[in-house]
Amino acid sequence: MTGRFASLTASRREELNARFARLGRGVDGAAFLAFLRDVAPPILDDWEGDDADAVLSALFELGIAGLRSGLLGARAPAPLEEVLVRHRASLRPHLAAEPRLLLRTLGNGTERVARELGAESAARWLELVASRAAACPDRAALLDLGLVVAWTLGLAEARERALERANKLSPALRIELLGGADLDLSWERRFAPPGTRAELGPLWLLGWTGGFVGFGGPFRRPPRVCVVADRVVCTDYESTYELCADVYGSRLRAAAWAHEAACAGGDSGGASLDRPGSVRWGSLELSHPELRGATSAAAARGLIGVTLADSHRVFVVGRWGKQA
Repeated sequence: MTGRFASLTASRREELNARFARLGRGVDGAAFLAFLRDVAPPILDDWEGDDADAVLSALFELGIAGLRSGLLGARAPAPLEEVLVRHRASLRPHLAAEPRLLLRTLGNGTERVARELGAESAARWLELVASRAAACPDRAALLDLGLVVAWTLGLAEARERALERANKLSPALRIELLGGADLDLSWERRFAPPGTRAELGPLWLLGWTGGFVGFGGPFRRPPRVCVVADRVVCTDYESTYELCADVYGSRLRAAAWAHEAACAGGDSGGASLDRPGSVRWGSLELSHPELRGATSAAAARGLIGVTLADSHRVFVVGRWGKQA
């Protein structure tokens, strides 16, 4: 093996071996060497400057931590090794400035998205963030990008923070990710891409979340929805969750803070069930066969949650925004 990587490892062999002996207990040595051989040479062989040693150290530590945690290797949720090599040009400014922090950011973000949204979304998140890292002038901007991308992939509970951070991204990134540089932050338009001027339509049944605990859902009995602190929450009287939903997806977030008020009944936020399968909110009404048997409806901030007597699901209703 020749090149910058070879010369660096040759000059630091004793130190690196001692570091692996100290930190790498329980890590497959062959898998670790394979990671270094696959990832480090493409990144380091054309590296210019005196900071290549720091990059090698960061990759070394990532290999140990990643293999131990399952972030790297055949069972990893996303191909981190491939992404580091494929997008090394985009990642280079961050590798040069803060190599350890960059790799920690990518690793932790991939792990979080995989845990919350699944391996496919984690791979997509990693690809999007790494390929657009050059558009971020520092680590703070890269973290902002990571949050916004996670939101657009379905992390609905991140909406408020993501919209706040999105305005710190470059106009080009906002256009690419959110449909426009000027973002509409109003809750009434939560089911329309925030960067567009999409016209809001009538009420639509947009999906559902939740489910029976025996099949991986959160509820032991059919839940009810209500409004607590201007949020739509749902409870089965054992556990309570906030309904988080917008144009990018719908999820439930644990809401122990609202449990007592939700169990006491809460408020409907102006939503009502006028007749079988019909939900009314102000001057808007939706009739849908899937909503027959509805027992509760609650509305807040442009979002309506509906539950049924014989279902563990929470149905999501809102005004869908379509681009004109």
